[in-house]
Amino acid sequence: MLSARGADAPSTRDLFNAAARHLQTNQLREAEAQLEMVLQRQEARWQPPALYNLGHVRFAQGVEALKKSPDAGRTTARAREAAGRGQSAIQQADAALAGNNLERMIDAYQQGRAVRREMRAAEKAVRQALEAHAATLLRWQRALGDFSGAAELNPADTNATHNAEVVKQHLAKLVDQIRQLQQMLGGPGQTGQELKEKLAALKGRIPAENMPPGAAGEEEEEEEEPGGPRPGHEEGPGREGEEQLPMSRDDAGRLLDSFRLDSDRRLPMGGDQESKPRDRNRPTW
Repeated sequence: MLSARGADAPSTRDLFNAAARHLQTNQLREAEAQLEMVLQRQEARWQPPALYNLGHVRFAQGVEALKKSPDAGRTTARAREAAGRGQSAIQQADAALAGNNLERMIDAYQQGRAVRREMRAAEKAVRQALEAHAATLLRWQRALGDFSGAAELNPADTNATHNAEVVKQHLAKLVDQIRQLQQMLGGPGQTGQELKEKLAALKGRIPAENMPPGAAGEEEEEEEEPGGPRPGHEEGPGREGEEQLPMSRDDAGRLLDSFRLDSDRRLPMGGDQESKPRDRNRPTW
């Protein structure tokens, strides 16, 4: 036996329209929750528009995640550059270890430490970017499912079909970026480990009284920081900070503008499921 909905419960129309308002003001979590409530009611007439707007919500959530991510291209380039400097530092260390020139060993050790710190900071940025891109991947996969579902339930909704194709294109680019980032944890990671071993060898050759300041306990600090340096540590936070907000508002706007946005779709009081014709001159977001 079906239970009756409470007299004070909002109508499905009210839930849908409230979600549309939240989507317009970028209150994405609230919009998602209300649209999911619409879907849970399983009223056939509301399924396509609710799925359609959920697609917009989840695509926008993915964009928000990318705003917090280091830029994939710049992060990859930075990691590759740091790995190249790591190879040079390894060669310098090998040359110093091959002889007995104390000054050369100290110089190689200091240079290697500086490069090692930069490599750790670059690796941290790569991991941050991977985490954000993975979150975006999940949101955009769900957005693709939402738009595809809306198009399947309402084949006449060409906007849903269009948006599903756009999401596929963005997903393909995103996957390429994720693969590039993952590669930066392979070879460069091995370079970092090799450099660490060379630094340990140099440290063993340099008398304690000649060790540069701060060398004592450095290996212990690295063991305490397997995921990278602690916030506020000495690895040059200024440069790392440049990677934190790579996507400008204009960049995010252009990404969203690739959609035919219809987030303000409302059903007229008469209950007609189809939205009113849109003004083609109206901005898309």
